[in-house]
Amino acid sequence: MCIRDSAKANGSNHRLLFASAPLMAPVHFSGLYRVKLRVASDQPAANLSVWLVSLPWTDRATINENIISRGWADPQNAKSLTESTPLVPGQFVDLEFDLQPDDQIIPVGERIGLMVFSSDADFTLKPDPGTKLTFDLSGCSITLPVVGGAGAWGSAFDF
Repeated sequence: MCIRDSAKANGSNHRLLFASAPLMAPVHFSGLYRVKLRVASDQPAANLSVWLVSLPWTDRATINENIISRGWADPQNAKSLTESTPLVPGQFVDLEFDLQPDDQIIPVGERIGLMVFSSDADFTLKPDPGTKLTFDLSGCSITLPVVGGAGAWGSAFDF
């Protein structure tokens, strides 16, 4: 299943998808997104891709209307960008990295989704399928560059 089809699916064994409630006010993102993930692999190597998406995913004219931002990480480089350390299967590693900067407004009624998966065919290697990733959600977070800060974010959900 391609990643775009996976984003449209209600469920998938090939990705994690966390989605907000529908927006009650537009949200303006501008800047860098920062992701923290605590992940374990059942193999000594794994790819990791993160897409921030606008849902529902639709087959619109440009992919930028669905993808808000995206980024990639190699868990083997959790401690150093210049030296890889093979993963110990089942052992968690902490990753922190930026997604691509962006400036766009997400309209009322859409949802913000964080999609985490292994290989992004456009930007990462395509290893043999079957690697299983486990996430410790208590060690995962994302920082969003919302214009207007927490107040604007809260207004979008009537907090």
